[in-house]
Amino acid sequence: MTQITRETIDKIHALLDQGLVQGLGQPVPGQMCVEAAINYALGHPHGDDPGCVAPSLRRLKITLNDSNWSSNAARAEGMRRLAIAQLGSKDVLDEGLFARKCALSVAHLWKIPDIVRHYLETGDESIRLEARLRADDAAADAADAADAAYAYAAAAAYAAAAAAYAADAAYAYAAAAAYAAAAAAYAAARATARASYADADSDKILSDFAESIVQILIEMKAPGVRWL
Repeated sequence: MTQITRETIDKIHALLDQGLVQGLGQPVPGQMCVEAAINYALGHPHGDDPGCVAPSLRRLKITLNDSNWSSNAARAEGMRRLAIAQLGSKDVLDEGLFARKCALSVAHLWKIPDIVRHYLETGDESIRLEARLRADDAAADAADAADAAYAYAAAAAYAAAAAAYAADAAYAYAAAAAYAAAAAAYAAARATARASYADADSDKILSDFAESIVQILIEMKAPGVRWL
């Protein structure tokens, strides 16, 4: 079992100070993605699986890492707290519940059917099928939207909203929520005329999403939140 210590946390922060890159990168400070940086701090071989992070959360982090951040420094700062909060979540986090909460974290960006929201909030299996069907219909409507980026984001959110309350499906559904946030940031950047503002808007959306996941982990009492 991976042991997390204060020294580990300090190493992670020092690596984040150097920035994070899109994609796996190289095992050099400032040239790694977030999960590779965690591996580096732990003394593990270069890769994107630290071995101590729940699969759905890891997938979400990779998606968020590779999103449309304005710079490597913005990527690292925006994901700093989540990089710490994720630690020790493997085999501890209820991934079905986590996936539903992730979907809810982006659902406010789009109007979703009431029954889908109710399913996400309660996990009521008696409405699971109807929620899935309604979510599929909503995703189809989103695909017809004028703005392709927003349509993609909405479709991803609806896919997450249709999530089955099962750990084996959580990996895909949490990633769908992350894709929704990434697409929303991309759409915001496209919709903003001045590049400097577009970058700021993109970073804010992605940072806010990252912090919403931190708050979910705090609520779920994930082990890594003790180091925040």
